[in-house]
Amino acid sequence: MRVTVEIDHADVEGDYGQVEGLCLVCARCGHEVKVAGTTDVSARRGAIMLREECPKGESNFYDVDYWE
Repeated sequence: MRVTVEIDHADVEGDYGQVEGLCLVCARCGHEVKVAGTTDVSARRGAIMLREECPKGESNFYDVDYWE
């Protein structure tokens, strides 16, 4: 199933303290993940994490059309 994702900027914990990142929230269930970085690559990484960590065990395709 194709699922939309809300993407917001957030400070996340990096290897050396707080860094700029993204917070991605699944529109279907509200599960959220945070990733370091603010690029489209970071957004795609977040989509992978949403799929791997889905609390309902679903294998959704997350639509993360994100442009910095």
